Amino acid sequence: MENVRHGIDRRRFLSGAMAAAGAVGLPLLAGCGGDDDSGGSGGSGSIRVLAWSNSPSIDANFKARLKAFNDAQKGKIKATLQLLPYDQYWQKIQLAYSARQPYDIYYWDVQAYAHYKRGLLKDLQPDIDNAKLTDDATYPTNLYDPWKFDGKSMFGCPENVQTMVFFYNKDLFDKAGVKYPDDTWTWDDVITAAEKLTVRQGSKVTQWGLDIGDLSIWWGLQTLSWAQDTAFVDKELEPTKLQLSDPRNVESIAFIQDLIYKHKVAPSPTQTTSVAQDVGAFESGKIAMRPAGGWQIASYKKLSFKWAVAPLPLFKGKRVAPYWLGGWNIPKAGKAQEAAFEYAKWSASTFQPQMAKDHDWIPLRNAERSSGVMLEGMPDGFEQSIRQLDNSRIGDIYHANNLQLIEEVFGPTFEQLWNNKLKPEQAAKQMDDKGTALLKG
Repeated sequence: MENVRHGIDRRRFLSGAMAAAGAVGLPLLAGCGGDDDSGGSGGSGSIRVLAWSNSPSIDANFKARLKAFNDAQKGKIKATLQLLPYDQYWQKIQLAYSARQPYDIYYWDVQAYAHYKRGLLKDLQPDIDNAKLTDDATYPTNLYDPWKFDGKSMFGCPENVQTMVFFYNKDLFDKAGVKYPDDTWTWDDVITAAEKLTVRQGSKVTQWGLDIGDLSIWWGLQTLSWAQDTAFVDKELEPTKLQLSDPRNVESIAFIQDLIYKHKVAPSPTQTTSVAQDVGAFESGKIAMRPAGGWQIASYKKLSFKWAVAPLPLFKGKRVAPYWLGGWNIPKAGKAQEAAFEYAKWSASTFQPQMAKDHDWIPLRNAERSSGVMLEGMPDGFEQSIRQLDNSRIGDIYHANNLQLIEEVFGPTFEQLWNNKLKPEQAAKQMDDKGTALLKG
């Protein structure tokens, strides 16, 4: 799942969000009608599938999936696939909508919520029901609720699920004689281990015990607040205010900042860049632990050292992991909606065993998610880590201005925080003031 965030890598998501945000400002035909016969897919048996490019291995698997679908549907449906760089993806979709030539089906990310708000997405609930993708014994239907934007219907068809895990370098642990992390570890245990795993030569650190990883990003950091029974927003769907000044949220922020500047077991952003160079901080072999999206597993398989994963450590006695659904959107104005849904349904059912084998994504269907094929070749601790999904929360915010929230509020403020240019209380108030104004705008 390299460079993908439930998909895409969230760092890329942040950097790419501005382009996408700009795209949102393009002329968009709200609810553009299906009665316009210009363009489109050119027939109910032909569909255009759009996804973003991730990495050579994942892209190759997307293409192989399409071929398998076409082979299975030979004589009935012919699908073509276009893969775009993420920073061009949303703009291309917007342009297609504006030209009244929407793609027949495209891969979901949180930006598509804006399409729902504009009435552009097809209500897929009747199709999902008919396809039996709501069978509680077969699918984790308890995870579907956040996608029911109107409280009753899903406007995307899920096919996979993602979460965060706690990566660690087994070689560095072995060398230091430190016990490996497991599901009993707390963040206090992490600090204790990180102190032993941080190596200094004089005043220079040559090996870090920890990289704050995806806890530097709002959705990762928020897991500490969830563990304290609070959150950064008053609700995930159509939030009305930010509540970073809640003392529990301030404590979450301060905890991460202290890892860098008080405990000195994690590098600052500048130091991380120095360690990472061209390969990445954890990939450099000079970082012992890193909380990050599970989608990094595929790319880490290429590393020369031994590594494994564990569930996120407990914070104040509790662990709440994030999850994200991956799946497909179908435009209300699409010309081949039945064929498009067939692709989504096939991906969420027939294709699930191959998805488990590919290891790009965690299959949605229960049987494949815990199958031997899925677990074979995965790192130690993976099976234990995905059990976090039993106590997880959606890692998204659904609001028309969510991209501005990320780009103009979360991103720059957290950058200041991790560079020690803001105190946690100051940062919290700054985000509350700016963010709440955006949500009400």
